[in-house]
Amino acid sequence: MEIANQWAGATNLKAQVRPAMSSDKRDIVRLMRMSDYTHIHLDWRPPIDWLERGGFVVFAPSAPAQDSLAGKLFGNQPEVRACLAVGADPPPAAWVRVVCLQRNGRSEQVLAAMLAELEGTLRDTAVTQLGWLTMQPWPNKWLPELGFARPYEIETYYKENLQIPTHKTLPDLTIRQVEPDDMEQLAAIESLAFEPLWRHSAEGLLFASRQAFSFDVAEWNGRIVGFQLSSRSGENAHLARMTVLPEVQGQGVGSVLLAHALQAFQQHDIRYVSLNTQTDNYPSQALYKKFGFYATGQRLPVWVKSLE
Repeated sequence: MEIANQWAGATNLKAQVRPAMSSDKRDIVRLMRMSDYTHIHLDWRPPIDWLERGGFVVFAPSAPAQDSLAGKLFGNQPEVRACLAVGADPPPAAWVRVVCLQRNGRSEQVLAAMLAELEGTLRDTAVTQLGWLTMQPWPNKWLPELGFARPYEIETYYKENLQIPTHKTLPDLTIRQVEPDDMEQLAAIESLAFEPLWRHSAEGLLFASRQAFSFDVAEWNGRIVGFQLSSRSGENAHLARMTVLPEVQGQGVGSVLLAHALQAFQQHDIRYVSLNTQTDNYPSQALYKKFGFYATGQRLPVWVKSLE
């Protein structure tokens, strides 16, 4: 009954949801600063960039009557009071990228109305799965009622020194810096190594390469078989991505990539390294623990909604 009432309320509000326009940019930036409930996805792209890529809606209630006090004070233009952006990069999975809501008695219904508006668009573009990595607790109480399940958790790992343990070496494996022409091959490895929700597109990897502290590819007998991508903040480096072609996993490629990254960190006076991994990704956890990383216990839930 509760979810039925929730969606009934959302239906009443849906008429006040519309696609975001470039003219809404100022209001959206204001909402990201001032909203009571805000979610910004961990992303290489600035959140406002999703405005130009579609999948962005705003909640703009009907304008006050011109002769009302509000109309006289603010005019009769609808005010953007909430927004929601989703993005698939690449399909068939998308992430909730931006959410801004005010705290009031219908916050959840406004979110449901915006979500309902976007779900049809996602299905039309062959998106079958929508993910939400919640970094604050406020969405968690609403997401089950909105049709999301919680199949995954992300856990942070940490390394307080840059010592490199003894590891397997591969004489025919070379590590080099990434080049722009590599991105299609790296995206192809992503598609083989990960389920759709966790993949990066060639465009997304190129965007990340422009901001990365280090971005290395592993070549084995002239063939790209893996890569690592890291960022930096002061004395801390963050291993944002490491992907190895499935057919060569378990042969030491990941160890060589990780050791090379740590060597580079040493040369740049980095003292600490962090990374995030799924709690059910046991092979990756074994590698990281071998290299001296430890689980911090800091976990973030990943909610998923099927759109099939």
